[in-house]
Amino acid sequence: MPQETLRQNPLWRAEDLGKPIPNTPHAISMCLPRWQDVVGYEEKDPATMEKLHLGYPRFFYHPLVEAAAHKFRKSGDECVQLYTTRNAAERCAAYLWVNDPLARLEVRAVNGSSVYLISFPEKLADAAKAYWQHAGEGISSRCAEALLNGIPAPDASAATALIKTRISEFSGAKPEDIYLFPSGMAAIHAIYIAARKTRMDAPTAQFAFPYGDTLKLQEKFNPHQALFYQRGDADDLAQLEKDLARQTISGLFCEFPSNPLLTCVDLPRLRELADQFRFPIIIDETLGACINQNTLPVSDVTAISLTKFFSGTSDVMGGALILNEDAPFYQTFRNELRAIHEPEAFYGTDVIQLEKDSRDYRPRVEKINQTARTVSEYLRQHPAVDSVYYPALTDKSRYDQFRRPDGGYGGLLSFVLNDPRKHTEKVYDRLEITKGPNLGTSFSLCCPFVLIAHYNELEWAEKAGASRWLIRISVGTEEADELIARLERALPPANP
Repeated sequence: MPQETLRQNPLWRAEDLGKPIPNTPHAISMCLPRWQDVVGYEEKDPATMEKLHLGYPRFFYHPLVEAAAHKFRKSGDECVQLYTTRNAAERCAAYLWVNDPLARLEVRAVNGSSVYLISFPEKLADAAKAYWQHAGEGISSRCAEALLNGIPAPDASAATALIKTRISEFSGAKPEDIYLFPSGMAAIHAIYIAARKTRMDAPTAQFAFPYGDTLKLQEKFNPHQALFYQRGDADDLAQLEKDLARQTISGLFCEFPSNPLLTCVDLPRLRELADQFRFPIIIDETLGACINQNTLPVSDVTAISLTKFFSGTSDVMGGALILNEDAPFYQTFRNELRAIHEPEAFYGTDVIQLEKDSRDYRPRVEKINQTARTVSEYLRQHPAVDSVYYPALTDKSRYDQFRRPDGGYGGLLSFVLNDPRKHTEKVYDRLEITKGPNLGTSFSLCCPFVLIAHYNELEWAEKAGASRWLIRISVGTEEADELIARLERALPPANP
């Protein structure tokens, strides 16, 4: 298996630049082995970009997706995107019209399939790409492959039921309160739409440093933008309470724990404020992986990227929303999701692949939990390391409030070196771990997350506590001793 190959032979050398992670036709990540490769990617340096033929599907148009768009456009100069449903294509059109109310846009069906194409002028290409990235509703490479070959979508109802049952067993929610989406961001986008409909004239709130696209979604898709509480600490809680006394919000988004700082917000206090001021709480629990923690009782909705730990392969995308049947907005969200959620948006072949990938979910995550905790302790004690971010070390008491009796602390950790400006680039370049965006894979994967996610706003990120020199590691199922040996070879001695 490609994943087994990456556990034993990681992609980390200079010559690995641009290789798919893993080596499959539908890989969703690419190798950026050196610090300067990340800089080259962010600055769109031609020498770097010519090596990158695919990447994370919301940021890159996969070659199969590009080929399908080329095949179904009417003329060579027509700009198009493909979506799995008409409603998704029309949401993109609405977003583009906000950017240019006079733009000529067309939404049309593709060969009688359930796929729809949106045509737009070239001047809106960047705005269309932003929608593709933040909404997460574009067609997958498997869907594009089927379109190119004239293959109808398979019946994935059995796989859908199995995935829902699996999530139900882990989360405690009823299968009918679980909604599947083609990506984690598509799930967050759907509940964002539902939350906004409760108060169209109000902003949303983002509490604590977020995964970037969740905040960008709120900032770009709502004229009221978002209230942002960047650290999510006691001072931010006090400020949130003051702001709520002056204005309503349509929903509060947070992560538990956060990415990449692995902090844990005060969920019980947020729940008190939500009940007092009547707004829903949406918790992204991707890093907790359902198995490790249970935040559903204090949320109205939890969201999870199934692309990550649930799949573990870096070969398929998916997302889910889980409704809390005891929460105040339960019936409201059920009603809204009846209109928003379209099962056919999650392409059948992807659903079937995700079901196969997730069959070993529990033992895989349990192994990752054990290894990650051992690695975090090694890093915490290493003299070259200044800071380690991991739930067992960062806000542990808060995490433990929601940790399941048999749950661990997850597979994601981050660290910053002493004198990071001097050492970080060299350490990253010689670290023998596969390097590229994504997390939750069965093979270890690392990236300079703040650099790659916030390159054009590094000072902003650092004010929120996220160092530009932070290295994030998603721990896989390798043995802890093996990963520690790789780190030992990369890290500088205490007094170089």
